[in-house]
Amino acid sequence: MKRLLMTAVVMCAFAMGAYAQNSARYRDIKRSWRDPELEYSGLVAANKKAASIRCQEHYILAKIVSDDWEVLANEDGNIVARYIHMELYGETRDGRCGVAHCVFRQKRMGDETYSSHLRLVELGEFYNMECE
Repeated sequence: MKRLLMTAVVMCAFAMGAYAQNSARYRDIKRSWRDPELEYSGLVAANKKAASIRCQEHYILAKIVSDDWEVLANEDGNIVARYIHMELYGETRDGRCGVAHCVFRQKRMGDETYSSHLRLVELGEFYNMECE
């Protein structure tokens, strides 16, 4: 019995250490480049979408993780849009925190500029992490 109890204590201590060692933090996510206006537009679009589908999350921080824009061309080779990836940090009503990977799109206009509107095309799963 004493040996069984000792084994349980060692296993619990190991599990707690392993959990602490593998806990993720938003501040450890490396951003590729910074554009405060673009990141803010991403937050607005993600929060609008989250509210429309009744998600519990409210996003408050964004980091661009794409090295650059990814372009989308039609069958004729003309660029019609561009995409960017961001990691968004959010909180839930019950006090949990987490991150979601999001993809945003900007439409290319006829004058070879891009729309100022950033459209959310993919809202990834909300993964729990340490609150910051």
